[in-house]
Amino acid sequence: MGKELKPRTAAGYDADVTSACERTLLTLLSAFGNLKDTLRLVGGLVPRYLTPEAPPEVPSHAGTSDVDIVLNLEILATGDEYVSLADQLKARGFLRWVEDGKPTSWRWRRQVDEHIEVVVELLRDAGDEQPGKAVSVSGEHVSALTIKHARIVHDWYQEREVGAQLLDGGGVSVDIVRFADVPAFVILKAIALDQRQENKDAADLIHVVRYTGSLENVAGLFVERIRTGKHQEAVRDGLAALSRRFGDDEFSDGFEKVGAVAYARFHGGEEDELISAQRYAAGLIQGLLAKIEAQMAKVT
Repeated sequence: MGKELKPRTAAGYDADVTSACERTLLTLLSAFGNLKDTLRLVGGLVPRYLTPEAPPEVPSHAGTSDVDIVLNLEILATGDEYVSLADQLKARGFLRWVEDGKPTSWRWRRQVDEHIEVVVELLRDAGDEQPGKAVSVSGEHVSALTIKHARIVHDWYQEREVGAQLLDGGGVSVDIVRFADVPAFVILKAIALDQRQENKDAADLIHVVRYTGSLENVAGLFVERIRTGKHQEAVRDGLAALSRRFGDDEFSDGFEKVGAVAYARFHGGEEDELISAQRYAAGLIQGLLAKIEAQMAKVT
């Protein structure tokens, strides 16, 4: 089983697969026992909770085909529960992803039915490690992939009660899901877009910025977090990535940048529709950055 490729357009995502991801998430939480409170959801399932569907004002998010979880290794290291984590995952039907004939220990897969398989990725903050490196979580076959600035979600998160049918007929489980808040989500998505330039990353962050509320309110969420004084390097890197991938500069107008183009291509359309979508995305992010700057300049 080789590298899974994310669909590059909205047409590649399916509501049934997203629902399967939610069921997989709740099944996964049960594997972590007392440690589940320390888990933070990031990635494409988060908009389901940050911007719940409310037509016509808030359309449904495109969805996702995987579940991305950030682990808090400092807390994991102080408990005994993590020692049996691999066994707990296997007992709930999770199998290691196989890459080039070798099983990985940070990427797991779960067959939901004959048509749907969900991928689970275990992540951790890179810290002093090189991003993109798998680091052992325990002595027994579980690791986490290092992600730059992932630690922000341990402080900047929201929580929501979620109910869904567990896999394999385990009954309906109701649990608290803790997920990246708007600033943390946009920052991590912007950094991911900056690094890998995937259409889905651009579409996810534009969706959250667009449907969270007014730009004034979204900027206010950033300013509130910035003024805590925490994670300043992550904030700088995230805002710089937004500017680099959507902003006007000496190289081109913002609508020609890769972020705006990726957003438009994800949703598709004729050439004039693509250009319109590019201009919308660039204008939205430039407007957000301008409002953050203006609000930061105000004396509190």
